[in-house]
Amino acid sequence: MINAIIIDDENSAIITLKNDLLTYCPEVNVVQCFTRATDALDHVKTNMPDMIFLDIDMPVMNGFDFIQALPKPVIPHIIFVSAYSEFAIKAFKVSALDYLLKPIDPAELKDAVQRSLSKSKVVADQNILLKNFIDNYLQDGPKGKIAMPVNDGYHLIDPNHIIYCRADGAYTAIILDNEKSFLISRTLGRTQELMPPELFERIHQSYLVNINHIKKFRKGESSVAIMSNTDVVKVSRLNKDKLAMRLGVK
Repeated sequence: MINAIIIDDENSAIITLKNDLLTYCPEVNVVQCFTRATDALDHVKTNMPDMIFLDIDMPVMNGFDFIQALPKPVIPHIIFVSAYSEFAIKAFKVSALDYLLKPIDPAELKDAVQRSLSKSKVVADQNILLKNFIDNYLQDGPKGKIAMPVNDGYHLIDPNHIIYCRADGAYTAIILDNEKSFLISRTLGRTQELMPPELFERIHQSYLVNINHIKKFRKGESSVAIMSNTDVVKVSRLNKDKLAMRLGVK
């Protein structure tokens, strides 16, 4: 049984989530609910739960302030629950944190809980990911690193160092300019969701490239882009004109 707490300034949202957990996630035992994050903080200092369902937009102390105030170094697994802005959702994706959008979809709730149960090093991973989220998104806005899921945790990468991404079945190869390339357990489509669109362009069903790393572009019947590491990648017929426009060439 997993002991959890819910923090949300709307009592109706707490009741709904608690009922959903009882129905769809019976392995989660909600031991306490709080409408004020300050009260929850006092509670966790002496009664640390296994999991926290955390709203973001709350008065006095919001969800971001709460996670920064949590006792360190060990913190519980956090699942953000939010009707927050698109920026925040993008930030959660990039940092590989679990989040649920209000109104909560039962299937997504079950998936979030199961992901936390299936991770072998939940606490260690969560600490790393939350630190990445705080450092890169809560301090000065989105400047930063992307959390890439690998076999033994997460690889935190500055997207400027990614030359291109290549589809490899259900995986994606990440090709870098400053270290060894590696595979992540995401499809190329899901990987594209994490990348800053101002830097990356999908040029082929198998390739997502960093346009700043394109060294040459050969437009023709069989268009290709030559990357900064001299790799030659295919450009599909459907995408060659779009890429040409981004590069400012005819």
